[in-house]
Amino acid sequence: MTDVALVTGASTGIGNSTALHLARNGYHVFATMRNPSAGQELDQIANDEKLSLDVLALDVNDEQSAQACIDEAVSRSGQIDVLVNNAGVGGGGSIEETPLGVTRDVFETNVFGALRMTQLVLPGMREREHGSIVNVTSVAGRVASPSMGSYVGSKFALDAMTEVLAAEVFRFGIRVALVEPGVVLTPIFTKRDDRQAPPEDSPYKEFADRIGHHFATKLQNPAMPEDVAEVILSALTTTEPKLRYLVGTDAISLMDAREKISDEEWIAMGRRMSLEEFAAAQEALGVDLS
Repeated sequence: MTDVALVTGASTGIGNSTALHLARNGYHVFATMRNPSAGQELDQIANDEKLSLDVLALDVNDEQSAQACIDEAVSRSGQIDVLVNNAGVGGGGSIEETPLGVTRDVFETNVFGALRMTQLVLPGMREREHGSIVNVTSVAGRVASPSMGSYVGSKFALDAMTEVLAAEVFRFGIRVALVEPGVVLTPIFTKRDDRQAPPEDSPYKEFADRIGHHFATKLQNPAMPEDVAEVILSALTTTEPKLRYLVGTDAISLMDAREKISDEEWIAMGRRMSLEEFAAAQEALGVDLS
């Protein structure tokens, strides 16, 4: 029997690549997005390649939309075997300067949206004692970098709740995984909210400059959405499942670097440094930006 997968945030980037990759590997895929008209190219590829892929409307922040999407998928296919929670938004800025509304918006999508979808599919998976949930977070859910408070906070929250979930549903035969990319070439870098840009006289502007330098450097040779999609498929099919999967050399090296130093040493990286000094400090820690 063909497994049915529902992928959120599938209009572009990681979600788009994941929907296609799963369909090409035998899954019946529901590729979901807020505006289904954005899925025309997906529809065309599915038709051309004769893939089992359907585009459905879904706003993970809207309870009625989420319920309607699940109901439609189950009506068409009978069940949902795989949920890939990929829909997400960026959010940065210093803790002091980021409006609470921005932080709420980031958490609403990145945390509560994923939890909403998870709660909707779990009863069926638990009853059948079969299913998989993959939450796409970020290495930023394990390494807390300044100037990314809202985003980092949301990813840490989802990371922790996913670990709790994995333990809770293990007895029901449900597989849970965290996929944690580093810098991936996706439209998230073009969707930055202007409210997040620090003013020129911000006492925290140096941190925004640092993270901008990090991204700009890594985007010269980033991981691709297809790389993440391949890891997601592996997490679903491996005979030796694990909870966390880092994606990208920068994610792996950043995690290694963070584990080498103490919390106090990490916090001390907040000292004043030029971009050149910051880049040298990253290199000394072994962070891969090539």
